[in-house]
Amino acid sequence: MRTLYRAIGAKEVGGEPLPAAFKSLQANEIVFRRAELNLVAGAPGAGKSSIALAVAVQAQVPTLYISADTNAHTMGMRVYSMATGVSQAQAENILKFEKDKAESLLRQFENIKWSFDSSPTLSDIDESVQAFETVWGCSPTLIVVDNLMDIAMDGMEEFSGMRAAMKELKYLARDTNACVLILHHTKESFDATPCQPRSAVQGMVNQIPALILTIGQQEVGERNYLCVAAVKNRYGRADSTGRTFTMLSFDPACMQLKDVTTGE
Repeated sequence: MRTLYRAIGAKEVGGEPLPAAFKSLQANEIVFRRAELNLVAGAPGAGKSSIALAVAVQAQVPTLYISADTNAHTMGMRVYSMATGVSQAQAENILKFEKDKAESLLRQFENIKWSFDSSPTLSDIDESVQAFETVWGCSPTLIVVDNLMDIAMDGMEEFSGMRAAMKELKYLARDTNACVLILHHTKESFDATPCQPRSAVQGMVNQIPALILTIGQQEVGERNYLCVAAVKNRYGRADSTGRTFTMLSFDPACMQLKDVTTGE
């Protein structure tokens, strides 16, 4: 048993925010927190992996990235592009023909450890966490799971399996004091404005996360933006319709995701 007053000022009591990757999200009370389950949902191609990767790269905390949806080569290209601003096509050539240059750059992100199992079970994820703890002597501060539908839940119906997985991942967040960031799909039948409402999240898993974001892209003139809506937010403002959103400047070709500057 614990008393709340003893938690004041103590280290790692749960709920601590990650270093902010985007000031505009923080200003709108969209904060990824430790010991909590956080969900980013959107249609295929909306930019879920881009925002999760940006959080992992910019937070610079011990990170376990379960990349079931994307292979190691592609993630290498994306990280290189995100760090340098070159296109993913250019990054691929550098990874292929200038290996020393690519290795030197990617070594800067050794805080991120990867698992590329295409269909991990919950036991696989737990074993990856244990291996992380054994090698590095601490639990991950951030655990990214890309994505929920790739977790193998043998013998369970799809939606009940997703709900069961979310409950276990919530336990993992509390047990490790990690910010667990889950990527998930929305129902494409729902209109986006450009962000879909909370009801568009597949699988009836909305009850468990502390923070649910839906995302979508929007073009304004010649510029492209990634729009982020907090449709559930235990720690701040939320709009379940998805009509209230924050815009980030987004260039998918070179993985540049940034706060919008004055005048854009």
